[in-house]
Amino acid sequence: MKKLGLLLVAVLMVVATTLGNMTSVAAKTASKQVFNLQSQGELLTLDPAQATEGVSLVAITNTVEGIYRLNSKSQPQPALAKSVAKPSVDGLHYTIKLRKNVKWSNNTPVTAKDVVYGWRRVVDPKTAAPYAYLFDGIKNATAIQEGKADPETLGVSAPDDYTLQIDLERPIPYLDVLLAFPTFFPQNEAYVKEQGKKFGTSANNVLASGPYVLKGWSGTQQKWQMVKNKKYWDKKNVKMQTINVRVVKQVSTALNLFQTGKLDDIVLTGAIARSNKNNKDVVMRKGSSTKYLVPNFNQTLKDEKLRLAISQVIDRKSLAKNVLGDGSIASIGLIPQGLMSNPKTGQDFAKQAGKGVYTDVKNAKKLWKEYRATNKQPVTLTLLTSDEDTDKATAEYIQSAIESKLKGIKVDVQAVPDKVVQQRAKNGEFDLYLANWGADYPDAISFLDMFIPGSSFNYGQYNDTTYTDLIKKAKITDAADTQLRYQDLLEAEKLLMKQQGVIPLYQRAVMHLNNKKIKGIIYYPTGSHFDYKYVEKKN
Repeated sequence: MKKLGLLLVAVLMVVATTLGNMTSVAAKTASKQVFNLQSQGELLTLDPAQATEGVSLVAITNTVEGIYRLNSKSQPQPALAKSVAKPSVDGLHYTIKLRKNVKWSNNTPVTAKDVVYGWRRVVDPKTAAPYAYLFDGIKNATAIQEGKADPETLGVSAPDDYTLQIDLERPIPYLDVLLAFPTFFPQNEAYVKEQGKKFGTSANNVLASGPYVLKGWSGTQQKWQMVKNKKYWDKKNVKMQTINVRVVKQVSTALNLFQTGKLDDIVLTGAIARSNKNNKDVVMRKGSSTKYLVPNFNQTLKDEKLRLAISQVIDRKSLAKNVLGDGSIASIGLIPQGLMSNPKTGQDFAKQAGKGVYTDVKNAKKLWKEYRATNKQPVTLTLLTSDEDTDKATAEYIQSAIESKLKGIKVDVQAVPDKVVQQRAKNGEFDLYLANWGADYPDAISFLDMFIPGSSFNYGQYNDTTYTDLIKKAKITDAADTQLRYQDLLEAEKLLMKQQGVIPLYQRAVMHLNNKKIKGIIYYPTGSHFDYKYVEKKN
């Protein structure tokens, strides 16, 4: 018995040692699964109803499970939903079955009722959600936003905890893609109401249900983490343990951090981008986004001649090549090339709309002279921009172009942090605002819908009845006829460009340096762009 006992002890010691080694190897492997990521701007909110800028949208995409996720080809894939649902024959009704094993980080199940509550909260005028208009076309959504109907009449319901019913007023051809967008994500009613105004303002005031849980952000930090969510229903497919996100606005600083191994993915622009174009770590990511100037129609730039003059002194090709140098191309209009095609001929929308912006310094000076004939007062324009390197360089280039070509105009560049930019833009505290818009889904209306009265993003207060009527026709009257709808959008783009309601500059392409060991980043040109669910570090 004594020998047997000693033998048993020996066996247990071997087993313990083996398990210890296995645990050590597992821990060592997990410790390597760390991704250090640059953010060019601050995180502003984690509230799906309020998020509009890229940093917030990416954070929510990776920490909350939406109905669908997008793959690298922008095709919807099942997420909270068991499968991608097909609409009814008339295109007006969807029934979506949800998984029963998805939980919030407080251990409560994610149900169809969370989706219903989230959507009602977004369209409720009291929420003042900037993206509420994306729900237009869902039954009663527009009437609710206009205060003419109760949020509970929205065309979404939960026949049971894991069935979602969606009812539309008209077909929405891009609805599947919208269901992968954070504004359409579920929200836990009890938790949101418990948090009140604090909801989404810090990592401690949100619930996670996605691949990661966000930590270390209290509303102002320049660093935060996304840590693997141990309660995530599909955690076996999440390899990355920690994603460290760090705000770095200076390109030179980001490059130094990449070269010293402190960052695994960064963005390059300007001279540094040009000097690194042959770098083995370069990854080019072309998006469906446009950088443009917003003229304030309540200020000096309500004059069309002055807007046209400013637009025509800007050499967009030089801006893209010599200032940016990151693969971005000169805009020919507001709608990015490759976003949408003619449903009948397949012709690219942007090219079919024609050249809506161009350089013509001689004509610009003529327009400026005509403007000065009736406006003798000195002209000083405030150009509002973020303090990120690329935006500052772009603003300074525009400042130089205007002041050197249109003698008598002074441009005051005001480069401020993202939160300040957002607030000043909303308040109309600018003459020109350097804005960026990326399509939320592959359709021209994702851009054109912004410039009608009442839009949350119509910061310049552009207002043209013909334009508004064209957008309404595309959304309502002609919604079921793809060709007529396309023509409405085409005419709206041409009119907006003729008046320079906004002044497009360039179609963005982003040059990244990416650690070759980092695999599985999913990038799509529209929406929130980055999904890190399948990211892993390989040796």
